[in-house]
Amino acid sequence: MKLHTIRLGEPWERTDLGGGHTRHRRRFGRPRTLDATERLWLVCDRPVAVVLNGVELGACERFDITDHLQPRNELVIEAGELGAVVLEVWTVA
Repeated sequence: MKLHTIRLGEPWERTDLGGGHTRHRRRFGRPRTLDATERLWLVCDRPVAVVLNGVELGACERFDITDHLQPRNELVIEAGELGAVVLEVWTVA
């Protein structure tokens, strides 16, 4: 069951990679209320290449990032256009 959604809006740092691709970088904190029965998903509105805290997660639209979280996190997305990016907290119990 989805508990809530956190929108990752501005500020994004952007770097033009050429050929219509852009690297988008943003920092965010681990949700303080996340407990052992909850998972945090990164959800994008289209398939994108994702790196979280230096770990390549691959290219898709949904990523369970719970096991990669640190108190402060760096998210890097490579895409033509970024689109909407959100964090969704889901309960697993």
